[in-house]
Amino acid sequence: MTTADRTAPHLPTGLLRNRNYVLLWSAYGISALGDHLSEMALLKTQDALNANVDVTPLTARMTFVFFVPFLLAPATGALADRLSRRGLMVTADLVRGAAMMMMAAMIAWTSPWGSWGWLAPLLVVGFFAAVFSPARSALLPTLIRSDQLVRANAMLSGLGIIATMAAAKLGGVLADHYDPVIAFRLDAGTFVVSAVLLLVMRPPRREIEEPAGVKRSSVRDELLGGFRYARSHRFVLELLVVAGIVWFCGALVNSVIPAVVKLVYGGTYSAISNYRAFLGLGFVIGAVTMTLLGDALRGAIAITWGLFGISAAIAVFALSTFLPFSPATLSKVGAVGVVFAGIFAVSVMASLDSLLQRIVPNRFRGRVFGIRDLCTTASLLLATGLLGIPKWVNIDRWVGFILAGVAAMMFIAGLVTLSVRLRRGTHGKSLTFAENLNEFLSKFWWRFQRIGRSTVPRTGPVLVTANHTCSADPLFLSAAASYRPISFLVAAEYAHWPIVRFFLRLVECIPVKRNSRDSEATKQAIRHLRNGKAVGIFIEGGIVGPGEVHRPKDGVAMLALRTGAPVIPAYISGVTYHKNVVWGLLIRHRARVRFGLPVDLSEFQAGDRNRDSVRAATNKIYAAVQALAPDSEPLEKLDE
Repeated sequence: MTTADRTAPHLPTGLLRNRNYVLLWSAYGISALGDHLSEMALLKTQDALNANVDVTPLTARMTFVFFVPFLLAPATGALADRLSRRGLMVTADLVRGAAMMMMAAMIAWTSPWGSWGWLAPLLVVGFFAAVFSPARSALLPTLIRSDQLVRANAMLSGLGIIATMAAAKLGGVLADHYDPVIAFRLDAGTFVVSAVLLLVMRPPRREIEEPAGVKRSSVRDELLGGFRYARSHRFVLELLVVAGIVWFCGALVNSVIPAVVKLVYGGTYSAISNYRAFLGLGFVIGAVTMTLLGDALRGAIAITWGLFGISAAIAVFALSTFLPFSPATLSKVGAVGVVFAGIFAVSVMASLDSLLQRIVPNRFRGRVFGIRDLCTTASLLLATGLLGIPKWVNIDRWVGFILAGVAAMMFIAGLVTLSVRLRRGTHGKSLTFAENLNEFLSKFWWRFQRIGRSTVPRTGPVLVTANHTCSADPLFLSAAASYRPISFLVAAEYAHWPIVRFFLRLVECIPVKRNSRDSEATKQAIRHLRNGKAVGIFIEGGIVGPGEVHRPKDGVAMLALRTGAPVIPAYISGVTYHKNVVWGLLIRHRARVRFGLPVDLSEFQAGDRNRDSVRAATNKIYAAVQALAPDSEPLEKLDE
């Protein structure tokens, strides 16, 4: 169990009512403003818009130097697991603020060192950014509830990118009209404000997870322990690889944006900053989307489809460099591609960070996020190094092909993650896809939640029975026990509906003829149970409207007594009744499912299974279902 899980009951249910989270959120946004405010000013110091200057290598080198210190992120992550994470963040902000105040003087001092000398001061800023990053990622889960991780990461990304957009636009205007020193001083102020916000936080006391009396390991041993953990945990390792691929491709795209704007669209510094802002706009839209989705979309699924989305968006951006249209038209096509690339990039990175925060124990979290920063930094340095270190001739002319290669790489990554995820599904690719789709629709559209744990066994025959007030009820029960398929008894006419028929056959549902004793359906249900499958039956027989009382049917008890399969009762609440089956699926609900313990029918197994004993067993099962109703919903009277 993670720290977030342990502290969850004591934390606010709303993120914006959580003082510590709001302060961290605000500090990160202001710090992100500082990270990007000086980019255009730095380019201006090198006269980047001069026709004789290739801007792509300059941008790549600037990014390369800033991120080189992130190669030390595993070590700074180890510090985040030993020292105060808030203290590390405050120190990093204050040092970066001081460095930015002296940036102009440091550039003048280091410029004579060669073509890379003007970038030397960025090493200081980059190192303390590498201190800040793993500390922030490791601190976040201790401030919020574990079910808020996706929303919290999406909101952090969204605010950070709003800050980046503002920084890109403001930085471009400052570079066009003022001396670079103005941008450097404003930049220093943002880091100071971020430090002040962090200082007034009151994070929970760090929990000591080592046994009392045991001597703490050295930093070296802890660092190696973090690498061993990441290497031995296959899913963590796969997430780190995905993060590396995304950052490699993102660095390539970010590096060629100035060249595309300059050569294809005929833009200025402000136009370059506009396209950085378009990318930021996409990040904001993606962050808002992920905030709305919350935990409805599984992180692994969001990553897969996010990779496909990035591929398509970058392909559109690449296309704008080849089409024979006017610069104004091409700039609009490119803007669309950049915005959508940002949207899908956030879905990937927010989901990836949330998965790491959820599955990595608190004692390893700083080190794992340090290793994550190492992987992403190594990928970024590889990408920017490929563009910036060799002395390419007219490399700006090849930016369209670079973008096309990025689109292909992201598409291949999406295919690989999709194949791995479906291959690991325990019920085959088609059924795994259907289960994932149902879980998403249930959580997002019908706002489904399971209250308490699921008591449906993972293997063996079982009967799942519940009340029935909506045509979507089978989907809610399936989502509540998504680890195994449930074959429901359904009205025969639904088995012939297009699309619906496919999914009913996929989970081996059993068609039942209405208003008759369908012996074939009974035999099929018995075969399912004897083959160790889960069978779902609504004990009331049909959908029950408000105020209606239906006599419970004997089918559940009869099957249980004949096969010995355990009966798991469930109660579905929070749904809106509609007599039309289709409308029952389309309207929104706030569905809740509660499972109960298996119903003890041993008293009915020993004697004769006559009609009275089956009826008594039915009443006991129905009572168990009704006992799960929340207090706000009245219990139905049993038909004795």
